[in-house]
Amino acid sequence: MLICFAEMAERDGIPVKFRVFTVDPEGARDALYHAEAFMDRVELVGVKSFDPIFALEAPYAKMLTGVSLLVNAALPVFNCPIVRLGIEVGAHTVDLAADMYNDETSRSLTFEQYAHHDALKEKGVAAIINMGISPGITNFLIGEHIRYLRGSGRKELDIESIDLFLLEDIDADAVIFSWSPAVALEELSQHPRQLVHGRMVMHAPFTSPRDFTFPHESWPWRQYPLYQEELLSLRRSFPEIETIRIYSGGSEVELVRALYQLNLLSKGTVGGNPDLTVEAVVRAVMPGMKKPRRIEDALRSGVIRRAHFCAAAEIRVSEFIRNERQTSIQTVGLSFLRYHGLLNTPYAGATYISYPTAVGAAILAWQALGHAIENPGSLAGVLTGEDLAMILPRARLDAVRRDLVGWDINLFESVRDAEDS
Repeated sequence: MLICFAEMAERDGIPVKFRVFTVDPEGARDALYHAEAFMDRVELVGVKSFDPIFALEAPYAKMLTGVSLLVNAALPVFNCPIVRLGIEVGAHTVDLAADMYNDETSRSLTFEQYAHHDALKEKGVAAIINMGISPGITNFLIGEHIRYLRGSGRKELDIESIDLFLLEDIDADAVIFSWSPAVALEELSQHPRQLVHGRMVMHAPFTSPRDFTFPHESWPWRQYPLYQEELLSLRRSFPEIETIRIYSGGSEVELVRALYQLNLLSKGTVGGNPDLTVEAVVRAVMPGMKKPRRIEDALRSGVIRRAHFCAAAEIRVSEFIRNERQTSIQTVGLSFLRYHGLLNTPYAGATYISYPTAVGAAILAWQALGHAIENPGSLAGVLTGEDLAMILPRARLDAVRRDLVGWDINLFESVRDAEDS
């Protein structure tokens, strides 16, 4: 994100300074080992805890004076403290993910950040939540298309459903996780939920699969129901749409599915020890996230042969055409297939998931912040990717699209008759 922000700031001629608070400044500097060109604009501040920052203790209160944007690039547990900090100092905030499984969100099906919606609006600042490539850009593209449909003036147009399909596939000679193995195990082994005809339906893990053929892929991929931020976000933004389902598949999903079906994610105990479960043993021996230098080495040496992240949203639309009601499947999506192109760039060392996630979040946040600065008070409260697609002017929407393609995130869209599906 830092690299992408810096590149856009240089392109637009805007003098921006970055301050990074981190518990591991040496690790942060090492992760930016290809970013020497703009490190003179980055101040790394080592901290033992973020609590004094959230409390605006000295010297952090002075450091935060005049800040425009606060970004949580760490853990969802910091989302609300950073939102409260943004309200206190009058800054917009961005986060990349929500905690889907805490008691409050599970009960209310509402993200915790919405508790601060009114205070944000009163202060005239926004908390832009769940940014990244999906949600974030996927929901932005869905929101943009729904905005187009609503403005088309078509007779009795009805959006019946949204199905979002995600592909995370890597072909490598080693087991290389593109994101945290702990998070992968947590998300994929949960009982996924889907909104079906207005009701939340729960599935057993890795059941009710569907096949989907993504652009640039020669065969259909098995897709399994997944419970992620996209569902709750779209459900809140478009309550009139009664069916919203999220699916995911690819090599990483199949790996976790195999562990689950082999009972290696069981809560059962090992050797009669009540404190030692099968799942704990598997988690203990699973390879962790590799550092950027190791990722770059694997890509450069050919250990990683191919990687593809793709997201496709099928929006089922019913409307009157030729004096009769017809149904079409309107698809919007994105694809990142140029992973080897990151070599010899400042982004070398990113994974094929972290790169589109970071640049997607940075691009959408940059264009939103530019609009907010030009139009004070125009962005306030808790906002999602689809909210921004509804609010931002056409010029900003086009700028987001151009920037995504400029940073090698390809966009696609199509329309077909539902009877051909």
